[in-house]
Amino acid sequence: MSDEPWTMTETEPTISEPVAEPSARVEVVRERRRLHRLRLILPVLVLLAFLSWAYTTNYIPSRSMEPTLRPGDHILTMRTWLAYPGNRIPSRGDIITFIPPEEALQGDGPPAGPRAHNEVWIKRVIGLPGESVWIVRGQVLINGAPLPSGFYTGRQSIFHNRYPFASFAPLLLADDELFVLGDNPNDSDDSRNWGPLKRSQIIGKYIRVLFNEGHFGLNQHRDQTEGRS
Repeated sequence: MSDEPWTMTETEPTISEPVAEPSARVEVVRERRRLHRLRLILPVLVLLAFLSWAYTTNYIPSRSMEPTLRPGDHILTMRTWLAYPGNRIPSRGDIITFIPPEEALQGDGPPAGPRAHNEVWIKRVIGLPGESVWIVRGQVLINGAPLPSGFYTGRQSIFHNRYPFASFAPLLLADDELFVLGDNPNDSDDSRNWGPLKRSQIIGKYIRVLFNEGHFGLNQHRDQTEGRS
């Protein structure tokens, strides 16, 4: 037995971290997962919103743009604000979609069938603001010179009829006007029949064909029922 006096020592009490309840830990994990999913999904949603705002699709019901576009084609078009920012003028050769002018809706040229004010038409830009357009001797003349060989799908020579516009005399386009034609002139209702197209009526620019729905598609069946060509 030791002779040293026995002394009592005091120790500082240890304070342990509070242990989170299991339910609290689960909620923390769930919140982290939600934030992670949001970080993944948000950029995708922003991209989809941009694409829907910048692009749209259109359906081709007629033969007016053959051979470039066929009946039954579903196409991708870029909206005007992105395709022609700052009120820019389309380039010659661009294929554009537009709201037809009132003169076109009242006309009796092809394509056949009823015309509605909510229709969207598609044609190729041939004449630009400030230019003169003259269809004479089977050719399209711009400022007195024929279009480059093959530019208009090599079909200028079939312009043999007389048209209300740009046929009897050169048509001078104003600063906000375009002259548009279908690639299939024998079956196209275009600027030859109803005159220049205003820049403000353009709503998009053709980008590419997405697919063709074929002769048994829903739109084709509807057009045949309504008697459209």
